[in-house]
Amino acid sequence: MRKSILSLGLALVLALACVSVQAAESNAAAGMTGNPVDQFTGAVWEKTTESNKAAFLFGVESAITVEYFVNAKMTEKAAKAGKRPVYTLSPFEKGWMKAFRDVNRAEIIKMVDAWYAANPKSLDRPVLSVIWNELIAPRVAAAK
Repeated sequence: MRKSILSLGLALVLALACVSVQAAESNAAAGMTGNPVDQFTGAVWEKTTESNKAAFLFGVESAITVEYFVNAKMTEKAAKAGKRPVYTLSPFEKGWMKAFRDVNRAEIIKMVDAWYAANPKSLDRPVLSVIWNELIAPRVAAAK
């Protein structure tokens, strides 16, 4: 278990590092600095290769998977100790798991690409904002 969590953590670091470097380089050229998540905008997404887009999504999925397994262990430990379990998954993590349960990375890439194509004036919007507000939240709301 510990080995798999470390492996997933390493995969996340590598995937996010690749995209973060690309975002930082693009934004540095434009004179922008700040939060790497905010720097990974539609403008950077459009210039990112398909494999790097998939690597970014793999990194996000890996982080969610790690959180899921850590949460499960914490819940199990609490139950064994006779304590009330504490769930620590964020709304983003829960939403991702629900909204993209049967969706592969290539489909998510197409959805993000399509959103930016339909909203070319919003290329300054961070990719994770688009994923949360335009893809995950509506799917979760529709499933209720």
